[in-house]
Amino acid sequence: MQEIHNSIAENLDVFIPILVALIILLVVYLVFMVRAIIDMLRYDVHGVLLTFAFLALIPFPLILIMGIMILIIWHFHKKDILAGKRQSR
Repeated sequence: MQEIHNSIAENLDVFIPILVALIILLVVYLVFMVRAIIDMLRYDVHGVLLTFAFLALIPFPLILIMGIMILIIWHFHKKDILAGKRQSR
């Protein structure tokens, strides 16, 4: 245990920037997810997509991957919703 503590203390100049970068990436991810969820609520999307989007707010590595996929799906699905609304006018 002491070896791990010494190793971290010696490489602190490497760990801190990596930790800061990971925190910044997590905050950016959460901002994009919240914006997507607000848009989903505004356009009244299917409940399944909305449920998985809310689950993607949990900062767990595998769920983060799912959240990125949901953001990609929403990017294309939003265009379809907007195109459908323009045609119905």
